Amino acid sequence: MKLTLLLLNSLKGLPARMDHYSRFSPSPLSIKQFLEFGMKSANEKKSFEFLRQELPIRICNMMKEMNLLPEKLLKMPSVKLVNSWYLQTLQDLLEFEDSVNDSPTRERFTESLTTIRNRHANVVETIAQVFIQFIYISFG
Repeated sequence: MKLTLLLLNSLKGLPARMDHYSRFSPSPLSIKQFLEFGMKSANEKKSFEFLRQELPIRICNMMKEMNLLPEKLLKMPSVKLVNSWYLQTLQDLLEFEDSVNDSPTRERFTESLTTIRNRHANVVETIAQVFIQFIYISFG
C-alpha cells in the first residue's frame, strides 16, 4: 500500500507535464548537423541543455503516438510494458528539468542516459512482437 501511494504521488503532475512537452515538435537534426556539432562546438554544458529539453519532447511525442494504437494493441502486455518504459524514462528525465548545469549534475545525467538507453534497447523488437501476436490473434 505504501509503495502504491508513493508511486501515485510521484505521478501526480505527470499528465500535465506530458501534455506540455507533447505540444512541441522534436528538433529536426540531420546527420550532418549532428556530426558538425560533435566536431566543432561540442561541449558538455550545451549537450546537457539541449538534451534535457529535447528528450522529454521526444519521449512525450512517442507516448502520444503509442496511444493512437488500436485499443486491442493498447491492452496487450507488451505494449503496456513499453509504455511503462517510456513513463519511467520521462520521470528520469524530468528529474533534471530544473537542475543546475554543473559537473555533478551532468555526470548523474549521463548515468541516467545510460540507464535509459539500456531500458529501451529492446523497444523495436518488443513492438514488432506485439504486431506479430496481433496478426496471429486477429487472423489465426
